[in-house]
This record gives sequence, structure tokens and C-alpha cells, in this order.
Amino acid sequence: MSYLSTTDFADDPAFVDRFTRNMRGDLDLSWMKVERERPTCRPLNERRGLTFRDLDVDGYGFTEMPELIRGNRSFAPRGAAMPDGLPDLQADVNRKSDVWAYNVEGYYEEAMSRQWNTTTDIPWADLDRAELPEEIGKAYAQLLTFLTEVEMIATDVPAKWMGRLNADFFEVKNFIATQAMDEARHAEVFRKRALTTGYGLMRASLHNEHNLKFLRDADSFAESSLTLHLQAEGMVLTLFRFSEYIAPTEADKKLFRLVMQDEARHVGYGMQHLKWVMDNAPDKRETIHRHLDEAENFVFGAGYATEVLEPFIILAGKGLKKENIEQGVRITNAFQLKQTEEYFERLAKCGLPERRERSRLWKFVELNRQAVANLS
Repeated sequence: MSYLSTTDFADDPAFVDRFTRNMRGDLDLSWMKVERERPTCRPLNERRGLTFRDLDVDGYGFTEMPELIRGNRSFAPRGAAMPDGLPDLQADVNRKSDVWAYNVEGYYEEAMSRQWNTTTDIPWADLDRAELPEEIGKAYAQLLTFLTEVEMIATDVPAKWMGRLNADFFEVKNFIATQAMDEARHAEVFRKRALTTGYGLMRASLHNEHNLKFLRDADSFAESSLTLHLQAEGMVLTLFRFSEYIAPTEADKKLFRLVMQDEARHVGYGMQHLKWVMDNAPDKRETIHRHLDEAENFVFGAGYATEVLEPFIILAGKGLKKENIEQGVRITNAFQLKQTEEYFERLAKCGLPERRERSRLWKFVELNRQAVANLS
């Protein structure tokens, strides 16, 4: 047991006396006498309903939150009256610039309105009737194995930070809860699809596992968000788009469209968080660059690992014949180029336009372009 109360309430005379008087109808009612501003919170758009944005009012809103939260170290919800003696929960993250994102409350509302179910929203019966050639089936099962790995860590990382964020960051904590649910659903759907290919889960990737560990071991929430939401999930979002393109059946294409809508939301939060940091804590620019230097190193190992690259080439080229492989290489190269371009475009939009010139990742893409040109 990690925590023991300093009071044994069953033997505490004051507590027992107050409880006994309550149950006899002798109410204290001191909580009713707390001076509170009476908020006026109504839906600004009745069709949309009551949103977090409608609750952004004096005394309760997120706009007026200070950069550093000093007044609340407990689970007390933002805006509540706090008695003396509340426990210090020792939240690790207490700076608004470490977590906040423009429109985070909107991302939460979107997440709640666009939940879907892997059990009933995927046409599994159609997939049961789909027979894939062996090389396509095995390549697809290998890609799905990789994606299951990715989504498992994408579930664990945001969940790891939820209890370490100050309770005043209510909207962020709620958004992260929806993200963990989204990613758990993605891991579920990719696992189910791998098993329904008839080939099951294939081989885990050593390089990818080290990359995922790097995501989990980030020293701060801000670093974790940068690499998970913006870099890793941004690249995975492009991967999903190309996976829809090379998916072997129409039902598989629907699967990727559904996971894309969730992933786009997570990337949106990551971008808006980085924008917030650039606007409100510009002194962190060099720290962000140093973290990206190391994070991008892992992109080589994970994104270009054999267990990822080869099945993608086979699926893109639709086979193992020489002409299929050549076509697969061309498509895969186009995908990798698009993936990297979109990554640097997102960083530029967030206020880091100089990242492209600094990054070794972009130089690697240029080398890859030359290698593919030599195939022609």
C-alpha cells in the first residue's frame, strides 16, 4: 500500500460525532456558505450542445489560467473552493505552456462525437470472403503487426502522463483520455485484421521497438507530445493514407479511413501545442531542436526497418515479381518523400521553418531520391 492516512477515521471521535449527527438530521451546511460567483453557462450553439468552450467563464475558464499553477496541487476541479489541508499530489506538469494547445477543447468535443466501434463498424464478413495471394497476405499481416506495435505504445504514452498533469489542465487531461481510447481501438482493429488475414501476427521489429521505447521514455510531457503527436503520429498519418491506397480490399480501405480520422485529430493537437509553445515560451526553441535531432535518428531505424519497408514494397507493387518490386519501390519512395515533406511542412506551420535545413532526415531523403532515380 503506497499511502496510509494519518487518521484512523473509525476511531476518530470528531469524525464519528459529525457522522452520527449528520445521520440524525443535524446538518452542518458550511459548504453551502462558501462564497462563489454564480456562472452563466449556456450553449452558444444549441444544435452543437454545451461544450467546454461554453464553460470558459470567469472563475472557471481556461483562458484566464496562469502559466504556472501554484494554487492547486490536488484533485480539486478548477474553480472549486479548496479547504486547508488538501494533499499534495505532486503533479509533475504544472506549466500551461507544457501542455496547452490552441483549440484543445474543440479536439475533445470532436473526439467524443466521432467515436467508432471496431467490432461493428468494420465489414468483417466481407473480409472473411477476401482471399489474398500468399505473398500479399503475409506482407499485409507483417504491416499490421508493425501497426499494432505502434498503436500499443501510442496508447501507453498518453495514459502514462494523465495522472502526472495538474488537475487544472482539465481539458487537456480529457483530450488525452480520448486519445488513449482511440489508440487502444486502433491496436484492437489492427490485431483483429492481422488474425483475419489467415496468417496472424508476423515478426516484431527490433528497430521499431527501440523507437517506441524512446517515445515512452521522454523526460517531459512537452518532449513526449512533440515526438508522439507531431512526429510519430504525423508520419503514421501519412502511412495510413498510403496504406488505404495499397490496401488489398475495399473493407481494408474503410478501416484505414476510420483510423485516419482519429490520427488527424491527435496530430492537430500536437501542432497546436507546438504553436502554443512557440508563441508563449519561445526560449524553448533550441531544446525542441535538440530533442528532434535525437527523435529523427530513430525515424531511420523504425520507418525504414526491414519489417516495415519490405512488406510495404510488396503491397505497393502487388507482388514479388521483378516488375512488381520495381513498381513497389517507386511507390514506396514517393510515400517516404511525401511523409518527410509533410513532417517538415507541419513543423514550419508551427513556427519551426528552419528545421528542414538542420535535419539529417531531409538529407537522407535526398540520397534516397538519387538511389531510386538510378533504377530508371
